[in-house]
Amino acid sequence: MSLNGPPLPRSWIVSFWSRIFLVLARISLFEIVRLVPRLRRSFIFVEIYVFLNALASLVALYVSSARMALDSNFVLEFVSIYGSFRIFEIFIYQVNVLLFDEYRAKLSGRDYLIRGYRRIVLLLLHNYFEVICWFGVIYVYLYRDGRLQLLNPSPTFVEMFRESMLLMLSFGADRYQPQHDLAVIAFSAQAFVGLLMTLLVLARFLSLLPTPKSMDEFE
Repeated sequence: MSLNGPPLPRSWIVSFWSRIFLVLARISLFEIVRLVPRLRRSFIFVEIYVFLNALASLVALYVSSARMALDSNFVLEFVSIYGSFRIFEIFIYQVNVLLFDEYRAKLSGRDYLIRGYRRIVLLLLHNYFEVICWFGVIYVYLYRDGRLQLLNPSPTFVEMFRESMLLMLSFGADRYQPQHDLAVIAFSAQAFVGLLMTLLVLARFLSLLPTPKSMDEFE
């Protein structure tokens, strides 16, 4: 309600994008699995799901960069597609948490509560790490497919992780050179997702910092 008159009309652009992201959130393996009644409200399941996917991304990056089980382009392409899906799932989820979950709860007259701030920060850090690893897997695939040029012709796990993390944090790669539009799209997507995720991590960390007491009574 406004201070000097009747309630302000609801913003149509907020409602529009809230509905869009609600629909996009349904395109999720997580949402499909949660259709099981016992898992619908299970906090433990959420933590296990996030942890196992982060672990899977790390293993996929290590194996693909080591040219072991993922030496087949078909297998590597399949894993890259799953990684892209997980990046999409994480991005949509984080946007909903940041902008729309509390908004929808208030519209429906429900209280909006989170399980805990430390828990949400730890889950966010797992997501952040996972996104770095999945983009690394995608770059390995693009490199082997001839769509990405690397200064080192035999990239190691550490190098691929480092390059992906650099692009996530600084929005620029050190040893990557795209040779195809698909590689440019992957670069742009990581820069965009990286900006959002980095800001979220910083904001969540700052929210955990205790507010010191002040001797100034006017503060």
